[in-house]
Amino acid sequence: MKKDEFNNDDFYEDDHDDDYEEDDGYESEKKVKRMLLGGVVVIILLVAVILASVRIKSFKVIGNNRYTSEEMVSEIFSDRWDTNAFYCFWKDKTKPHKQIPFVQRYDINWEGPLSVSITVYEKNIVGYVDYMSSHMYFDKDGIVVESTGDKLEGIPKITGLSFGSIILYKELPVRNMNVFNDILNLTGSLSDNEIKCDEIAYDELLNATLKMGDIQVYLGSNKDMEMKIYTLKDILPKLEGMKGTLNLSDYNESSDHESYIFRSSD
Repeated sequence: MKKDEFNNDDFYEDDHDDDYEEDDGYESEKKVKRMLLGGVVVIILLVAVILASVRIKSFKVIGNNRYTSEEMVSEIFSDRWDTNAFYCFWKDKTKPHKQIPFVQRYDINWEGPLSVSITVYEKNIVGYVDYMSSHMYFDKDGIVVESTGDKLEGIPKITGLSFGSIILYKELPVRNMNVFNDILNLTGSLSDNEIKCDEIAYDELLNATLKMGDIQVYLGSNKDMEMKIYTLKDILPKLEGMKGTLNLSDYNESSDHESYIFRSSD
């Protein structure tokens, strides 16, 4: 019987073709994956560029008296990325706000995608005392809220108080805590009547004297303080350019303003 003849190459030919087809399919799949990955990377880069370029355009500041609106914006958005809308939103929700002198806190409210309003809550400061070459500012309750070498405009220096060491964010350790009620009442009356003074001096009995340039005004006790300051507002224009002492400590409602004696020191 005649045996069938065969070639080894013919025997393996189909298997080799299948391998080549599998290799081509694998390479095509890899190429597609690389293209997809490249597309994703490009999209991510484009999104990153867009996010990085979105800046806050409009700022509105509410409740600021110590600082101008421009100063507040500069303080809050001092870093390079702070004005980026997305970074600002994330930072505002996850990070503590910056500490700004004389500001209790501030809130950032979004009025649009590129517009924010900033509500500022300032510390209620009524005066300061000098301690170890620093101005120690305190609030209506006598709590020391700031320590700085800068002089804050419109806040009077308080002298005549006896105290030991001073600790920031603690009460001024004065002998008579009632003095803070007197200071609040006096500074409030001065503010209401738009009267500025450089210094308020107290004696041991809590009698007050205002120092206003070359004029000293002896007010005495806290009794009738609002009316004393109202009277002072009427008298001050007549004392412009003069030097001396005005005594308002014996004020009563029936007194004539002209009866108060001004002692000139010229």
